[in-house]
Amino acid sequence: MKHFKSNSFAYAALSIFILAVFIFAGCSQSPLSSDSESATPHVLQRSASFLSSAQFDPANLHAEKVISAEQGGQLTLMDVILDVPPGALDNDTLFSIDIPDIDVFYNEFGTNGLVFKQPVKVTMSYRDADLSGVNENTIRIAWFNEETGDYEDVICTVDNVNKTVTGYLKHFSAYALISD
Repeated sequence: MKHFKSNSFAYAALSIFILAVFIFAGCSQSPLSSDSESATPHVLQRSASFLSSAQFDPANLHAEKVISAEQGGQLTLMDVILDVPPGALDNDTLFSIDIPDIDVFYNEFGTNGLVFKQPVKVTMSYRDADLSGVNENTIRIAWFNEETGDYEDVICTVDNVNKTVTGYLKHFSAYALISD
């Protein structure tokens, strides 16, 4: 009888484990799921109405600021906010945001390759995006891996009401808002 109870418990535990694997593997809402990886992601485009109504001087597509290692700080450019926590750096460091192409949500954060001791929070707004044909639930932040030529997802949250995406960066690189 004792042997039967331990086998029943083992079978029940194994059944629950297998069920959990199927549930999590089949989650189609996750931007990191296999469905998202099989679709080719693309960088979000700005809407034609936004581009036609705005006048852009290339000098206004760059921002830089020295951020204190001890106090942290914030750098903002158009629809991007970088929040650097105290202690993320060993030394005061020049941070920059560049928007090389106003037509897309693609930003270059500098100093390129800089690695943080604590993650830096980035918030990107997509309120001026062309969302035709875009499933907002697949919008996410990704960094461009120059070695592979692919975008790699950043764990982030999407606020569909305020049209923002927030993530935490471990290093600087080129980052974009992408969608499947």
